[in-house]
Amino acid sequence: MENVHQIARPPVDEDGLTRPHIGDQAAERALLAQCIHHPEQYADAAEVVVTVDFTHPANRLLWDVIGHQIRKGDPTSPIALRAEIEKLGQLRLVAGGTYISAVADEAGGGDAAYFAEIVRTKARVRRVDELAIRLRAQVLTGTANDEELHAEIAGFLRQAAAPASNPFGDRLTPGGSFILDRPETVPALWGHGDQVLWAEGEALLIAGPSGVGKTTVAQQVILASIGVHTGPVLGLPVRRFKRFLYLASDRPQQAARSMARMVGPDDRALLDERLVFWPGPPPSDFIKDPGVLLRLCQAAGADAVCLDSLKDMAGELASEEGGQAINQAIQRTLVEGIEVIGLHHHRKQGGGKESGKEATSLDELYGSTWITAGAGSVVSLWGSAGEPIVSLRHLKQPAGECGPWKLKHDHPVGRTELWHQVDVLALLKLSGATGLTPAALAVSLYPNPKGKPTSSEIEKARRRLDTYVEQGLAVTRKQGSGRTAPSAYFPAFNEQGVLGDDD
Repeated sequence: MENVHQIARPPVDEDGLTRPHIGDQAAERALLAQCIHHPEQYADAAEVVVTVDFTHPANRLLWDVIGHQIRKGDPTSPIALRAEIEKLGQLRLVAGGTYISAVADEAGGGDAAYFAEIVRTKARVRRVDELAIRLRAQVLTGTANDEELHAEIAGFLRQAAAPASNPFGDRLTPGGSFILDRPETVPALWGHGDQVLWAEGEALLIAGPSGVGKTTVAQQVILASIGVHTGPVLGLPVRRFKRFLYLASDRPQQAARSMARMVGPDDRALLDERLVFWPGPPPSDFIKDPGVLLRLCQAAGADAVCLDSLKDMAGELASEEGGQAINQAIQRTLVEGIEVIGLHHHRKQGGGKESGKEATSLDELYGSTWITAGAGSVVSLWGSAGEPIVSLRHLKQPAGECGPWKLKHDHPVGRTELWHQVDVLALLKLSGATGLTPAALAVSLYPNPKGKPTSSEIEKARRRLDTYVEQGLAVTRKQGSGRTAPSAYFPAFNEQGVLGDDD
């Protein structure tokens, strides 16, 4: 068991140097002690500090759990706090509960708001220190961008100018900055440019029937994001995270076996450091407690979380209440800078059988519409359980549409690769004098038994062709002289008679 004093020591740099100026452990413990013995003082302190102002995970965990107990009207005694932390599976952080008693014994009078001001002041110093390190690193590595540097400094100064007593100051943002100071392309967690499967600050849902590889794909993204795997997933890069929390609520041992195919003994240290599992259902149903997801992530020190799967997070997923609870839990987590992947299912037909056709719209996924409404990206996998070849459709996109693709699972090693995708430029080259119409492209992109694409599919094909026009790879001409004559698309050739600049 960890020593209590080891738990409470100040943070340490990667080079091993202690930097006591960035936190005040004694003030943090005094604040927590006051709230344990005088819970009526918590509200005043909460107007001054937030969870991230504490410098150690044990103190952040205690602060959150004390507030949770107070909101429920439950006691804040060391025994009650220990029981609640045990439900979260985080007793290790508080040395089995002895750290809670040690903090409670430090009560020596005073006012929680007074200690909160000390903690808040140290937090501001720490943020200045962290900003300086980030800016210096960008300069030294040559990745500094003048506009981005100024924007980051300006954003920091706006937050620093917010009154310490204003609990909303850190999130209130001027309208011009919120609307106009945005990157030209969608910041991608998984993807690049216009090809984005998972966007920053927006949840990704991977849906499909049982056995088509939802968990396999999600786990490959997770392993790439924590540095166990290198290289892209499905041809798209994955951004790195510090630590990933995996809620293995649906058959946790199966999830463990799935990931065991993808790693080896040499990966143990990195897995221990950057990946943490919660086996089984969450400690409370999201309907009863939508804040539990955020608290779990904060207790784990995670900046990303995978929900495997959504049906295990709330009891009544098809109800409005269940859908809103799922959405609220995810949005509360996202707004604190913690990214979310959720695994989901298609609707079932009568008799318990999976739907007999591939999902082509969001309303073919199970549960309340609130679930997909709150997601930024929704991907559907389709195929027979256990088969190596499955289809991927991008039902909801944060940027351009990815796919439709055919994927190939290598089941023994748990790897997935793109097996087939429609080459639009190749179709343009083959179109000849007749050109390629959006309707003809839609037939190739979205094949169905009837052979006739929907209006929505034709419009998506048109948008894709328009993208090639914007890139100078295609041109469009009307087929006929009438005002309503349809347009077709043709390859654009350069002076050498070669398609585009790169072909």
